[in-house]
Amino acid sequence: MKVYHVIVEQTDDGWLAAHALEDDSVHTQGKTLNEVTANIREVAELLCGDKEIQVELVVPSTVRVSQPRRPCGRKASA
Repeated sequence: MKVYHVIVEQTDDGWLAAHALEDDSVHTQGKTLNEVTANIREVAELLCGDKEIQVELVVPSTVRVSQPRRPCGRKASA
């Protein structure tokens, strides 16, 4: 299994840009961390033939990511 350490940066328009430290050709963008992770997996598979990979995101504290909304399991009682 190959491990990709992926640096995530935020662009001026709010998108997340990401690139793997292990391979300069593996880079992508997305709106969420989940999208970036899925895109990195796809790029690694297409360009490098790596099917079993582990993605470790490196997200600096300056990057602002929105939390996905979680559906509520129960209705509030009155």
